[in-house]
Amino acid sequence: MQRWKNGWRWALGLTACPVVMLLWWRRSLPESPRWLVGSGQGKAAHRVLCGIEKSMGVASPVYEAEVALSTQMPMRGQFLRLMGAELRRVTVMSWVLWLSVTFSYYAFFSWLPTLLIARGFTITHSFGFSIAICVAQIPGYFSAGFCNEYFGRKATVVTYLAAAMLSAVAMAFVSTSGGILAAGILLSFFMNGTFAGVYAYTPEIFPTALRATGMGTASAIGRIGAITAPLLIGALYPSSGFAGVFGMTALILLAGALCILLLGPSTVNRSLEEIKDAY
Repeated sequence: MQRWKNGWRWALGLTACPVVMLLWWRRSLPESPRWLVGSGQGKAAHRVLCGIEKSMGVASPVYEAEVALSTQMPMRGQFLRLMGAELRRVTVMSWVLWLSVTFSYYAFFSWLPTLLIARGFTITHSFGFSIAICVAQIPGYFSAGFCNEYFGRKATVVTYLAAAMLSAVAMAFVSTSGGILAAGILLSFFMNGTFAGVYAYTPEIFPTALRATGMGTASAIGRIGAITAPLLIGALYPSSGFAGVFGMTALILLAGALCILLLGPSTVNRSLEEIKDAY
């Protein structure tokens, strides 16, 4: 054990290494042509589009004129517009959606080993089950990525949230070790698939000039759920038990599914202008 006393430091260091990829992403990821045009950088937008057309074997037209520089909206104005009459519904919908998804995710994964041990599993079985459940995240992401393109973002998010809710209900009521493992794997699969849909859906529902602010604000609201979930689960479990924890998770997932189903615009085969007109 002595040789592994600093193992946690190595683990943190290794998991931090992928941040180096940001340097490559920063140089290789092109800026949005819409944003470039809106900020008066017409030539830069033309170069980005030429690169896309070249990769598809399409000849690019010659650039003719510079786009006039538009007035940039101050940060305060961006927030005011997000809560204005035109965007208020979609803004609130995105906040509720992110809050429900992030709360449920951290409620589940932060306390999973502890809840399993409290349910009577040994530490070995608890962490073994936790690893199996976490591995289910990978196919969850990939399957949702496919469904995003094939069925659309909104349909994917609603379906995965509903399936996650049913998995949470099953987690609350099953008693056998095999049932708990199966329900946990399904919950992990659909919860992480939901994130794949949410990350693709949220930027599309805001106008280009407000996309970063709208996406960032929704994500920030979601972090409130990430902070409160572990605290609330810790306070709830002694009085409500395993069923109470996952019953509450199911209700929160249901709230998120209903919110996007009733208030979220569909983005299937629609331009950004058409999505905006659907509010």
